[in-house]
Amino acid sequence: MTPKTASELSLVEAIPLPALDSNPKQARAAIKRCCAAWQRVYDAYMEGTRGSGADAITAAHEAGPAFCKAMPPLAGYESIRDFVACAAHGILIDAIPEKRANQLLYAAQVALATLRYEPKSRKSA
Repeated sequence: MTPKTASELSLVEAIPLPALDSNPKQARAAIKRCCAAWQRVYDAYMEGTRGSGADAITAAHEAGPAFCKAMPPLAGYESIRDFVACAAHGILIDAIPEKRANQLLYAAQVALATLRYEPKSRKSA
């Protein structure tokens, strides 16, 4: 629901933002790794072409799987968080097609849900 009046807008603006992650550098590093993998494949494909628009589209399509392969594993909270950051960035830059994006985000959702059921370590007596 979008605000309709100035008073509703000021109420929305008054809502405090959630606390941001204290260590965003790790997520940025994961995104950089994925983008670098994409760029390597893109550049390698474009090297042997004339550089036309069709070549660029094909190169971008070929580079998408490299972006996904460079994503962090879905193991542990931080890795899942970084995986989601990479997936979101990949969607924004069109490195990940919509169908694949849905699959990746669902996998991250399932992985995150399993963390709740992870056995607690026993304390020694």
